[in-house]
Amino acid sequence: MKVLVVGAGIAGLSAAFHLRKAGIEATVLEARDRIGGRVWTDRDFTDIPVEFGAELIHGRSPAVNTWEWVEKLGLRTWLWNKHDDSMIRTEEGDWLIMGEARAASTELEQTRSWDLGDAPAPRDDEDLCRYLRRIGFSEAQLRYVQRSFANAEGERMDLLSAAAHAQLFKDSDGDDDYSDYRILDGYDSYYERLAAGLDIRLNSAVHTIDWSDQVTLTCAGGAVFAADAAAVTLPLGLLQSDRVRFSPPLPGSKREALAGLKMGPVMKLVYLFEEPILDPAIGAIYARGNPPMWWSPSLGREGGATVWTAFFSGDYAREMLALGEDAAIARGLATLRREIGNPDLQYLKARWVNWPQDPFALGGYSVCLPGHYDAREKLASPTPPLFWAGEASAPHHLTAMVHGAYFTGQRAAREIVESA
Repeated sequence: MKVLVVGAGIAGLSAAFHLRKAGIEATVLEARDRIGGRVWTDRDFTDIPVEFGAELIHGRSPAVNTWEWVEKLGLRTWLWNKHDDSMIRTEEGDWLIMGEARAASTELEQTRSWDLGDAPAPRDDEDLCRYLRRIGFSEAQLRYVQRSFANAEGERMDLLSAAAHAQLFKDSDGDDDYSDYRILDGYDSYYERLAAGLDIRLNSAVHTIDWSDQVTLTCAGGAVFAADAAAVTLPLGLLQSDRVRFSPPLPGSKREALAGLKMGPVMKLVYLFEEPILDPAIGAIYARGNPPMWWSPSLGREGGATVWTAFFSGDYAREMLALGEDAAIARGLATLRREIGNPDLQYLKARWVNWPQDPFALGGYSVCLPGHYDAREKLASPTPPLFWAGEASAPHHLTAMVHGAYFTGQRAAREIVESA
């Protein structure tokens, strides 16, 4: 059986890896000149690995398959506990360690613990903002949710399906099952090992997928590849654009799925400073301005150059996009100066990571729109000879995460093997 995989992000690499384990050698076509997709470890910015794309392992539950690779490869990780290693600018203007702020404010605590008591379940057509208002959240709580939870989810609250996020409302920062971890050795230590030995063709941007009989893929440079089946792992933004043409057009169920999902505008600003800008024990900031979320991959280093990354999505990202690169970098620095009380802070260099305008991503990761709870399941459903993977096709509790993308590739590989 001959199989093609479209995309060498985590989903595509996972699909090819698991196909090979089943005895099927697949050819992976990747538009970029590198593997990893929206997971992108840079080793030139400074002397430690810096993640321009996905950065964290989310949780320790059995569903988080990344740990199998971390343990197999002996990679070092750091736990972001979010209690005593993070600072927050509260709605009242106080500058507190997160644990202190949570102890002082029951309203903030509820937005971090997601202890909703006996609140009713969200309705399918209900957006996150309307749902939280219905169960009694105050305006201050909604602002906390927007600059932390919703920002991390990739969009503003009125574009997030409350039903799709119901499982995440059980999140607890005090429970390691839901805490975040950084791979100190770099995410590339994982995805390069995943890709080892695979047949990967870089600079091979697929622009036509003909699945009228078997599968014929035509690349921008004119190269043509034919196979019995293909795993399509393209980011949601590309599937919704006209940059890749399907012949025949995708069926109604796939079009319905794509209409029910949205590519979140997720961005980063990365700064290098000559020395630590806060107590080295503090590795994250929840700001009240734009960008609202900051963290440092340099946490724990004693002296020397320090990296801080700003993470922002939704309207925060749209505001920055309207400013342009130089003004966005300046805006980020102004927010950081204000939050830490250092008006003279200067950086050595800065990097704008613009995923919404990346031609091979067109955004950060997917969100499910209100009223479209089944969109991800529809996108994931096989349409032989095409099989579907990528974070947008993952179950709701696994989307926007590396281990979710890996899961979808493994699922697509299994479906291909079972169809043979």
